[in-house]
Amino acid sequence: MEIHQTHYDKAINFFKSADHLIYVTLPVVKDIKLVATILDNVYFSLVHGMDAVLEYERYHKRILPMANNFDLRLDTFRKKIVGNHEFTKEESDFIVEIKKLRDDRKNASMEFTRGGKLVICSEGYRMKTISIDEIKKYLSTTRNFLLKVNKTIK
Repeated sequence: MEIHQTHYDKAINFFKSADHLIYVTLPVVKDIKLVATILDNVYFSLVHGMDAVLEYERYHKRILPMANNFDLRLDTFRKKIVGNHEFTKEESDFIVEIKKLRDDRKNASMEFTRGGKLVICSEGYRMKTISIDEIKKYLSTTRNFLLKVNKTIK
């Protein structure tokens, strides 16, 4: 199995996990803290999807091999893939947005739930809330992204 197919399979697995958590597990458990796990799964799904396209292009010798550095890979994705394929700048911006949310949550001085939302407080007590509806929108965007990835690598 080619490495780009392996990345795509991982992306699909992370997406299915996030989808199951939001639509099956969360309504039963009713624990908003699952939103953090769902966000991680969405992030890993997007990163592996992006890596699948990059590895596909590298396999066909359209781009050079690159280090396993997120910023470098994202920059290559923006310069070489967005525009040459069906991917848009908004999708690459979406990947950055999800990464920023995940990093904010990792570096947060405090996080708690209030009113059905996960609230993340940064060191300056700047608050960011993530609702279930936002996560569902993120999943929808991720689904569309993965469909484009599938079209590109098949």
